[in-house]
Amino acid sequence: MTAPARPARRPSYFSSVPAKRLAIDLAVLGALFVLALLGFQHVYGGAQYLVTGIMALVLGTLIALIGARWRWGPLRITALVLGVYLLFGSMFAAPTRALWGIVPTPGSLLELLKAPVTSWKSLLTVAPPVGVAQGVLAVVWISMLLLSLAAMTVVMRTRLYVLAWLFPLVMVATSIFFGTDQAFWPVPRGVLYAVLSVGWLTWRFESGRLAGAESTIISDTVRPGSWKNPVLRRRVIGGAVIMAIAAGGAFAASPLLDPPEGTIRYAQRDRITPPFDPRQYVSPLTEFRGYLKDQREEELFTITGVSSGDQIRLATMDQYDLQVYNVASSRQKDSPSGAFLRTAPGVDLEEGTGQQQVSSVTIGAYRGVWMPTVGERTNRIDLEGMDQGRASATTENLFLNQPSQTAVNALGVQAGDSYELSYEPYTEPTAEQQNTATFADIALPDNTPTDDMTALAEEWAGSSDSDYERFQNLSRSVKDDAYYSHGLEDDTASLSGHGYSRLRAMLEEVGFDEDTPDAQPMGRIGDEEQYAALTAVLARSIDIPARVVMGFEVPEGQEGTASITGDDVTAWVEVAFEDIGWVRFDPAPDEDEDPTEPQPKEVEKPLPQVAQPPPPPAEPPSPPPGAMSDDTDDDEDPTDETASWVVYLGLGLLPFVLLGLFAAAVIIAKTVRRRRRRALETLPARVDGGWQEILDLLTDMGRAPDPLMTRAEIAAQLQADVPQLGASTLAARADRAVFGPDDLPDAAAEEYWDQVMAALSGATAALPWHRRLRTALSLRSFRRGAAERRRENRRRRVNARARAKAQKRTEALRRRRSSVRGTTAPSLWRTIRRKGRSS
Repeated sequence: MTAPARPARRPSYFSSVPAKRLAIDLAVLGALFVLALLGFQHVYGGAQYLVTGIMALVLGTLIALIGARWRWGPLRITALVLGVYLLFGSMFAAPTRALWGIVPTPGSLLELLKAPVTSWKSLLTVAPPVGVAQGVLAVVWISMLLLSLAAMTVVMRTRLYVLAWLFPLVMVATSIFFGTDQAFWPVPRGVLYAVLSVGWLTWRFESGRLAGAESTIISDTVRPGSWKNPVLRRRVIGGAVIMAIAAGGAFAASPLLDPPEGTIRYAQRDRITPPFDPRQYVSPLTEFRGYLKDQREEELFTITGVSSGDQIRLATMDQYDLQVYNVASSRQKDSPSGAFLRTAPGVDLEEGTGQQQVSSVTIGAYRGVWMPTVGERTNRIDLEGMDQGRASATTENLFLNQPSQTAVNALGVQAGDSYELSYEPYTEPTAEQQNTATFADIALPDNTPTDDMTALAEEWAGSSDSDYERFQNLSRSVKDDAYYSHGLEDDTASLSGHGYSRLRAMLEEVGFDEDTPDAQPMGRIGDEEQYAALTAVLARSIDIPARVVMGFEVPEGQEGTASITGDDVTAWVEVAFEDIGWVRFDPAPDEDEDPTEPQPKEVEKPLPQVAQPPPPPAEPPSPPPGAMSDDTDDDEDPTDETASWVVYLGLGLLPFVLLGLFAAAVIIAKTVRRRRRRALETLPARVDGGWQEILDLLTDMGRAPDPLMTRAEIAAQLQADVPQLGASTLAARADRAVFGPDDLPDAAAEEYWDQVMAALSGATAALPWHRRLRTALSLRSFRRGAAERRRENRRRRVNARARAKAQKRTEALRRRRSSVRGTTAPSLWRTIRRKGRSS
């Protein structure tokens, strides 16, 4: 006994779509995705992100094409997507960890596995341009691969072309969210995007509408949706002319459409808390004497491309709390104090000028998180001199504060680290600039008030018309009657540190105890640490924007390549001027002979006597360079960091949450529909509702029956395909309840529904688990009624056209017959009469 033949599978929507229309759909959606992808230009820089995005678009389209051609379900497509993601992801999303930038390695695969969670945070916290390291390319790779797959699948397998058009918009929103406050070609991209969208959507709508309508102005041989259709052709040409005129007007008015100067577009990266907080580290200025005491003759690092007297910056400090001068930083990258942002090596951070220079730094005995830099602006940092492992670790922990020009390796530098700096060299202001210079109106972090120094600072600065000269007067007054001493070995007593009591004592008359060399010195005795801090504190007390910089000075006689030791440590003061920038001043006096006890003399203008604040607590011992400080008073950072991780984790889990919500919504909707059918008022309606549940299950399983078939015919077909349903019995009982003459009791409907539920459970139990899941989440049954109505309407139109054609043929045949009778009858009568006469 042979098994019944399986019914032929219905043709898919993909097989009925003309190849020309399919090519146009894919081309337009691809162009929209590329326009959206260009929104990442200011974020990544270069062209690598374009290669990654376009390849993700191509692969996503191919996966969608394979799924549509062979009618693959979600499980097969998901497996193929994961395979493509891991196979090609090393090349396009993690090239820095792939072998030769192409072949997958354990490191590149691990980065790809972490990318759905960590890449979003990396892209937001790395200062643009972000380059290609640290997994930042995964944002483009994942977004374009998934969105293009979804859009192409929808347009090839359904008629919901408007839904497919929404996915490029999601890509546009992604580029805006992860972008910067600058837009890349906003008007040309926007106009082109609008023209393509409106033209394509209009063409799809009109061709679909005309394909289902009858036209009396075209022949039967011209398909309504064809280009030969004059209605469609006129509308397309007219619409194209209108769109061309609108696009030309938009391009011509682009200068008026650009945002006004000074307006800044919202950028999420500007609201993200920087992951590096300098307040967790001790101020590098506290280690000033440590270099002189412990590493005076030791080579800290070597640097190329410098000259004698050049200054090498270690860190910039712009906030004084009566204890130390701190590296304050900020959470706003545009603030005068700047923000430490993760920086990608190997990319142009700023566009270099003709004066750009290049220097290489190789670390020796120096330790700490602060990286030596040169010049007044860093344009590029390259790590090509490091081995791959160390370069990768440094890349993950490289930060740069552009306003303060302070670079950081959060892991700390180590011997052998080498990096190359491209920078703009520092230039002194010209004499004309000095004469017209005015202090910049910027808001540096607030210092702890030092009101007792304000009057003295005003007196020393004077009232010159030039702000540059005012600060020079203040600096010269600090150096007058000042002595230079490190307080080491045979030097005059000079304590380290720059706390308030130490600086306040420098404003007193010179005095010291020769018998107690470690006693607190009085008067202006110290080195760059004390003089730089004192000058900056005095300047800030009268609202002069000043900050302290610690670093090293290239010793005399060294040109080209210089070896920097602890003896080369120095510090200086920088002051901000309008249209000039930060200008450097040397705060310390020249080295002089040891100071002597002055003879009492009459002072014309004694120092104002004010109440002395209580001395601050003793300074803690200085930890080694880069050590963590436990004295921070900011208790909110751990919470902020935890909150940020929660946000990033939530972003990573958002797709899975949305899938879960979608699944729950589908199951709830089917449950509500089933209960509504079971609670209908009349018994025949309730029984018919049970039969409709069976039809819905078959539709979700991909076996939707022909709506013209009777229950008995459907049951006969199902009995062979799905014997677990018991369709024959259920169909017979449904026909009796709906068409039978006798009234059944209400219990019969409940009994029927119990049998329906048992049949449904038995039918789904025989399926594999993935088929059961796909059936439970399928939306086909919700479209069954609309699909049947569309088929019925199409059938009516076809029948109406057939009847009209048959009626036309009948009328034509009737006319031909009547014309034949009219022409043949008289001739026959004449023939009869003629024969009669002859006889």
